[in-house]
Amino acid sequence: MLTQEQYKLYTGQTVNFSESDWEALVSVALMRLASLLCLEELPTTDESGVVTLPADFALLLANFICAVLRFQGNGDAVESKHVRNFTINFKTSSATDAFSQIATQYSDIIEKYSQCNIGVKVEKSAPRCCYGRI
Repeated sequence: MLTQEQYKLYTGQTVNFSESDWEALVSVALMRLASLLCLEELPTTDESGVVTLPADFALLLANFICAVLRFQGNGDAVESKHVRNFTINFKTSSATDAFSQIATQYSDIIEKYSQCNIGVKVEKSAPRCCYGRI
């Protein structure tokens, strides 16, 4: 799992949670990140069941936690845009904001681990034959 020391190394932010609170926070963030990446299992787990993450995935997880903590307790924020005498009010989702913040910075790591939209891709390089002809 990710330790508070690793979190500080990867994000530059210091946190001071009790061990049980930190484990709960990392566990929830890890499952949420796995869900956002459409992962059915974590990148690496050793035989004893202890989760050992690759360094790049741990970096992604730490920065995801950092982004989530930034929005903690804020709920959905309401933003307004004014254009001349027209105003638009809209809500921003904190979960979406947290993931979108890391998506731009760590797109290469996300692409490496994401299983979303993966399937069989068929490429047609030859034109189809006309019906009734060979």
